[in-house]
Amino acid sequence: MSGPFHQDAFDARRLGLEEEYFRSRDSQLVGKLKNVFHSSISKAELSKATGITDDAMLDRLVAANVRGEMLVVFKLFPLVEIAWADGKLDSDERNAVIDAAIRSGVPRDTEALKRLEEWLAKGPTQEMRQVWRMYCEQLKSSLSPAELATFRGDLLDYAKRVAEASGGILGVVWRISPAEQAAIDTLTKLLTPA
Repeated sequence: MSGPFHQDAFDARRLGLEEEYFRSRDSQLVGKLKNVFHSSISKAELSKATGITDDAMLDRLVAANVRGEMLVVFKLFPLVEIAWADGKLDSDERNAVIDAAIRSGVPRDTEALKRLEEWLAKGPTQEMRQVWRMYCEQLKSSLSPAELATFRGDLLDYAKRVAEASGGILGVVWRISPAEQAAIDTLTKLLTPA
């Protein structure tokens, strides 16, 4: 039996297994990642943990303090960068970012998903870029090499899906634009120990 119904059942099962795989990998890291931005973090604690002494930057980090589902959404911020790399956001890219969040365990109709949608609507800001770069530095010092490799690998898989979502020229040539590739390369560099 090889009709469309049979294929749909296999696709649905494959997607379900894939979502469970990413949720499982994320849940293993979330506990450790919560230590990076703990809910009771202060400017003094941030300064000690990061070595940052600039008060304005420390204020930004405290303001960006994330917990629970927001941590999962915050770790996906680079996908907003990828989606906007060519200067505009199309619906396929937006849907790919939302799909990545849901696959990572963010339930639909939550405040965290709404925040991600706001970031997508506005595009990346320099302030969020700076906070995310600081977050990367903390990840590199907080996670083991294997954990960091898992985090980086999963995020880069999502980033490539977002970049390929717009399909390049006629969906055939340059599935990942040069601007998107540059953003992916920057992300790889940020999450790779020196």
